[in-house]
Amino acid sequence: MRVKICGVQNEHDLQTVVDAGVHAVGFQVGQVHKSSSFILPSTAARLARLLPPYIMPVIVTHLSDIDAIEEILKRTGIYSVQLHCVDYEQVMKLRPKLPEHGKIILAAYAQDIAQDNQIEDIYPFIDAVLLDCYNRNPGLIGIESSEKTFEWRIGAEFIAQCPKPVILAGGLDEDNVADVVRMTRPFAVDACTRLKDTVSGACDQEKCREFTRRSLDAWFELMERGRRSPAV
Repeated sequence: MRVKICGVQNEHDLQTVVDAGVHAVGFQVGQVHKSSSFILPSTAARLARLLPPYIMPVIVTHLSDIDAIEEILKRTGIYSVQLHCVDYEQVMKLRPKLPEHGKIILAAYAQDIAQDNQIEDIYPFIDAVLLDCYNRNPGLIGIESSEKTFEWRIGAEFIAQCPKPVILAGGLDEDNVADVVRMTRPFAVDACTRLKDTVSGACDQEKCREFTRRSLDAWFELMERGRRSPAV
């Protein structure tokens, strides 16, 4: 079980998530929509150099141009990248541009991937899938602020059959992550907005710590339950 917290912008955020015990830190670089979480490549490079051993930096980008993405990776020196707006053909083109140790995490919505008959074609070119379980049903438009829903069932089904590690995301926080881990059994969990202070926008120390602790506690509970189960 791994834990990643995204949207780290400065030294305070970095120290907060490191102290929380995360395994990976997400730096959002390459902005295409309005967001306060994106930072410059130079800032991501500087923060990555401050990470202690055994914690992996990840570039999270919404760019779709492969040349632009490659330029960010070179400028930051970070070759683990989470892609959000890149089609399969472009992913295939990016793979040979990465060093052998580079990692590609392909992000997708649960609703989309459940209907994707071509997803298996991209598996040889990626290292993991980040599955956002947010329900984008048009019928929810207008009530999202109070009644956001998430496709945990689809997430669990996809995780069970996917040959690649699946990182679960979408609406996770310290209050719901334990139940979601028990339900879906992901390789990792990822959170961002809900772990930040609503006033300052900084990563919240208590929220980040509890998110990590409850994620791991739920996973170890599953492992212990499996160990005690009689062999079939």
